[in-house]
Amino acid sequence: MEEEKKLETKKKGNGLLITIIVLLVIIILLLGFYICYDKGIIFQGNAEKDKEATEKKEKTEEEENIEFSESELEEYVNSIRPVNIGPSALIYNSNGVKESELSPREKIEYIGVNLNMKAVSNGNEAYLSENDVKNAVEKVYGPNTYEKTTFNLGCGDYVLEEATGRYVTITGCGGSSTTIVSNPVVEYKATNKKLEITTAYAFYSIASKKIFKDFDLQMEIESRTDDASPMTEESLKEYAKANQDRLFHITYVFESTDGNNYYFKEFKNDKNV
Repeated sequence: MEEEKKLETKKKGNGLLITIIVLLVIIILLLGFYICYDKGIIFQGNAEKDKEATEKKEKTEEEENIEFSESELEEYVNSIRPVNIGPSALIYNSNGVKESELSPREKIEYIGVNLNMKAVSNGNEAYLSENDVKNAVEKVYGPNTYEKTTFNLGCGDYVLEEATGRYVTITGCGGSSTTIVSNPVVEYKATNKKLEITTAYAFYSIASKKIFKDFDLQMEIESRTDDASPMTEESLKEYAKANQDRLFHITYVFESTDGNNYYFKEFKNDKNV
């Protein structure tokens, strides 16, 4: 009887020892499994895929820097050009404007020079097709930003003829400017979401042969008396670039949702800052 008790006790002791050993083995295996997984020794392919997916997502979400050529930047700046016989007060005498605050009429008038050039290229300044106007507006401000309206390109109102699909004006234009203006790009910042272009502007009076920093030709910078080298648009552009620290600046802001097409949002003039 006593022998049976000893045997039973021994069996229980052996069973407990076996249980402890099994648990230790399991713990060691789990620890080894975790170390191997953490080091990428096992399931390495999945770990790399997860890492690549995370990095790709982070890269997509962050703003990437974009480079533009000078001609591309000038095209964006020149898209905002109101028509006037001389330089436009809408640009140079304004503190700035936001696209969200422009009426349908104003949206067209702020890109007036390009539309006027389109009318001239069509052979008759009195007519503009509604389709040309719509395309010009949506190229600058974005899809679905065009609305039917009357507008003025510097001479008289263009009125839409629904039957012909044309905007028509009966007022002719005339006159010429005695002022040369330059608004060259001096700096820009570009990401896949936003494009900011800074320009410096200057004015040259052909009559007085003087360079000014304001639209009203009151703030003289210097006189030009060398008739052998008359001021031109190109030479004034180079002057503005070289003397940007002495001039006022305009910053144009465009935004993109796809990283390819940038649409006008606002411009800010530091003239009155």
